[in-house]
Amino acid sequence: MTPEEYGTFFATDLLVADMRRERSQAAQQGRIGPSSLTCRERVRRIKTGAEITDKVISTSALIGTYIHEGITEARRTINPKLLFDVKVDIKLPNGTVMTGSADEVDIEENSVTDYKTVNGIAYRKRVGADDSHLRQVHLYALGLMQAGVLQPGCIVRLCYVDRSGADEEPFVYQQEFDPAQILWIEEWLSDVDYAIKNKEEASRDWPVTMCRRFCPYYSGCRPDDIPSLAITIPEVAEAANTYHEAHLQESEAKKIKEGAKELLAGVEGMTREGVTVRWLTVNSDNGAYERIEVKKARGGE
Repeated sequence: MTPEEYGTFFATDLLVADMRRERSQAAQQGRIGPSSLTCRERVRRIKTGAEITDKVISTSALIGTYIHEGITEARRTINPKLLFDVKVDIKLPNGTVMTGSADEVDIEENSVTDYKTVNGIAYRKRVGADDSHLRQVHLYALGLMQAGVLQPGCIVRLCYVDRSGADEEPFVYQQEFDPAQILWIEEWLSDVDYAIKNKEEASRDWPVTMCRRFCPYYSGCRPDDIPSLAITIPEVAEAANTYHEAHLQESEAKKIKEGAKELLAGVEGMTREGVTVRWLTVNSDNGAYERIEVKKARGGE
């Protein structure tokens, strides 16, 4: 087996394993859960069994899943009194029923916590918790209170972990359970049910750039976003292909730089080839941060 073949099989195994997870199978079977509430048109297509038109492969999401599992195991080892991966049956006041899995439940504290792995948490620290994440953990809290596991007034918490490893401290957001969140979710789902009943499309809540990257219904949902006019002039087609190839090379170069930057943390000096490395302190409105500067020294070849 060549390195390329092994890499292909390796990536495929991760993808197939992820597709076998309960949440993925639920979506394929037309069932929604707390983590599905991101786009009303997407939920409408899930509930009506619409054809999946796009293969969505997110390596970062897969890696995030495995980091998530490692976090759970570490927390379980250190905190045996906490409950983890708790199956939750949720019934909304309007009768809608869904099932989910709460990451961490602390009966003594009267709290439920959901872990989120993201690539960098500086932005999340600045703007706060994601609304869809907050609604998701509220649904877990509702189900846990209905089951008598938690009591009214419980704490709902989100713990964001930087999967890149650049920020060692997680960002934690918490608040007391807010019934208004559940009412908002009911109205949101009512929009979906109305669209299904009247054979209409529902609101598209995601920006099109996110749809392209993450939605398995993208091509069928947004056909007008995909150019249909063929590029037949050879030099123009070549320019488009060259641009795309250069973009891929640029992305690969960025990944290589990030890997090298990690190894150069705290390092300053000059190589025998005349490449200098130093770290500069930059002051900004959001506070000071360190920036690496790598360049060829004057006179270097």
